[in-house]
Amino acid sequence: MSKVLLIFMFVFLLLKLDAQIITENRPEQSHPFYLGMGTGIDNFTGFIGVSGTLRVYDKLSVRGGYGVGGWGLKSSIGLKYDLKEVGGWSYCLGYSYSSGLENLKQSFELESGDEKDIAIDYLSCQTINLAVDRNWRIGKANLFYLELGYSVPLQSNRWRVTDGSALSGTSKTILNSLQPGGLILGAGFAFKIFD
Repeated sequence: MSKVLLIFMFVFLLLKLDAQIITENRPEQSHPFYLGMGTGIDNFTGFIGVSGTLRVYDKLSVRGGYGVGGWGLKSSIGLKYDLKEVGGWSYCLGYSYSSGLENLKQSFELESGDEKDIAIDYLSCQTINLAVDRNWRIGKANLFYLELGYSVPLQSNRWRVTDGSALSGTSKTILNSLQPGGLILGAGFAFKIFD
C-alpha cells in the first residue's frame, strides 16, 4: 500500500510543478484521441495489443491497453503526463490485470531432481506500472514511442500445480520470474483519430 501512495504522490508533484509554469492567453486546449498498437515485456499492451490515449487536460492523458501477454490476456489503465505537447518525454503510471492461464502442461524439475511434465495454472495477477516514454512525431500527428520502466507485482506466487507434483526451488524461482512484474520494455505506434 505504501508503494501505491508513493506513486500517487509522485504524480501529484509532477502536476504541481507544471502548474508553476505561468502562461498568458493560453489557447483553448483540444482533447485529441490516439489509437495505437504496441508490443513489449510487462508493458501496458502485453506481447501484442491495442491502446487508446485521450488527452483530458493540458499535458495529462488517460490511456488504456488490451492485449495478449505471457500470463494470459492483459488489460491496463493509467495516466500519461507529457513534458511537451507532442513528442518528447512522458511519465506514465498505470495498473494492469493479467487474466492467467489454466491447464498448462510444462516440463519442470521436481524436488526429487527428476524432470516431468506437470499440470499448472497461472493465476490472475495485478501490477502497478511506472514508466517513461520517449515519443517521436511521425508525419503531422502520429507518434512512435519506446517505453522503459518497472512493474511492481501486487501479489506473489500466482501459480498453482494442479497434479500434486512438488517442484524444486529452481522451478519455483523460474515460475516467479515469469509472473508479471519487473523491467518494462515496450514500443508502439499511435495514430491520431480526432482532436
